[in-house]
Amino acid sequence: MKLAKLFLAFVFVTVAASAAFPVCPHPKDGVYTTSNGSIVGGRASEAWCGGVGPGRPGNTESAMSWDGTSLGTQWKVWGMSIDANGAVETARYFDASGNGWIDYSTTYTGGQFWLSGSGAWGDGSGDFTGVVKYYNVGARVSYVGWQAVGVTSNIFLTGSFDGCQNCSIEYAISNALLVWRTGYETAMPSGYPPF
Repeated sequence: MKLAKLFLAFVFVTVAASAAFPVCPHPKDGVYTTSNGSIVGGRASEAWCGGVGPGRPGNTESAMSWDGTSLGTQWKVWGMSIDANGAVETARYFDASGNGWIDYSTTYTGGQFWLSGSGAWGDGSGDFTGVVKYYNVGARVSYVGWQAVGVTSNIFLTGSFDGCQNCSIEYAISNALLVWRTGYETAMPSGYPPF
């Protein structure tokens, strides 16, 4: 199992939205980022099914906003499961001493999302929910002396809002840094989504 910190941006795209779709985000089009403070960063957890390790088919991932005190108060994404292909290696480099990296692309299936209606995209009258349509993680695993020492990931998600046919979400820019994984000598830190 592993935990990661997320730095992200959400993009909402609306096509021909109208008052007929009262559960659509408002303003109807927008870009929200951790860098400008319009959205809170987050934390993610990947559950290793059967203890077999990262990137395996069936492993699940959950991510939630983290404001430094509370988990999941602004947004949540959960229920994504690695597809039958698992993590697919796309490139690698190692020197003779075992220093280098391996890149992977991992596609997940399923999933749901929730956004608080009190965020910059809402007017406080209700929360927003939807279904994840596509979820992919591009990860680089860094090695020193043939031992994995870190992982950085870029995550891309698209989804559609419940009850808002012409509105979609893109989790367009993200970076996740490995914080902890099973086997580390330190205890698992608190404040992360459950496995």
